[in-house]
Amino acid sequence: MKRILLLCLACTALKTQAQQPDSVRVFIDSALHVMQRHSVFTRKVNWKQMTQKVYQMTRNAKTYKEAAPGIKYAFDALGDKHGWLVLGEEEYRNPHFKQDTGRITDNMKQAASKGPKIYCGVVNDQYAYLSIPFFGGQTDEQMTRFAQRIQDSLCKVVNVKTKGIIIDLRLNAGGNSYPMLAGLANVFGSGDLSVHKDRQGKITERTTLDGYKLVQDGQLRTTLGKACGDLTGLPVAVIIGPITGSSGEGLAIALSARKKTILVGENTAGYTSVNNGFLLAGDQYGMVLAESFMTDRYGNTWYDRVRPTIPVTGGDDFFHHASDKKIQAAVQWLKKQEKR
Repeated sequence: MKRILLLCLACTALKTQAQQPDSVRVFIDSALHVMQRHSVFTRKVNWKQMTQKVYQMTRNAKTYKEAAPGIKYAFDALGDKHGWLVLGEEEYRNPHFKQDTGRITDNMKQAASKGPKIYCGVVNDQYAYLSIPFFGGQTDEQMTRFAQRIQDSLCKVVNVKTKGIIIDLRLNAGGNSYPMLAGLANVFGSGDLSVHKDRQGKITERTTLDGYKLVQDGQLRTTLGKACGDLTGLPVAVIIGPITGSSGEGLAIALSARKKTILVGENTAGYTSVNNGFLLAGDQYGMVLAESFMTDRYGNTWYDRVRPTIPVTGGDDFFHHASDKKIQAAVQWLKKQEKR
């Protein structure tokens, strides 16, 4: 009698497992496959054990939504601070990583509340000031337009008397870096902005400015229509802070490798991984994963926060530049460059 009971329980288990739709199993398998193959953190996970664990967690799942907890479990194990899951109408991020808001001052919050605007001006009658915000547009038209807005704003405050440039990235939480880089084409000059190397030192990926064209691995990403002359000889002070993140950090890294350039301010938010998006089986399901880390034109890699060469804590005053401690520090450094 006991043997018959065990056989019946086994039959029930097989029946329950068989009830899971093939589409749900494909959804689970595809999610695990993408994480294992593409995540920069893949070596942190024992994928054989993880697969067994997720299968166990999702054995009764009959819909994508019911399978989601298993996918979240695997994603959390990666320890991906920058990536996220799109599960229908839910956007899920690893709950172990809380946004660092303790360093964001009321003045910064007030400036950020006014939306992603490009601010430009002149400091001490000699230095061009340009604040570049978050930008999330993805279409060719949006990127071209934003790149030109950056350049046009810079051109408004650059003249023959300009002795240096202050580029403020304190309100730049990221988005799309291509138009940000292209918008400063005449500040960078032609050449590499970022390269990735393999273990043998061979370049495997390259982002380059060719005149006003931004090219990544031979593919044109965006372009700048016109510019106001060659600004590569001017010293540049880049201001960074706790809001500066993701593509904002990428722009800071690219600028930091430029000659006659300094980083001023506070440590950035620490989202220096390079993300890529992937669609999963089913409508409105996908994930964004960190595939690599940001590099500069020499192949130096940033695994965490971008740190300033001239640290200045607090003292932010976006509405009165003469009182802004970070802008004051940038001006002091720029003045020293005139004597060299």
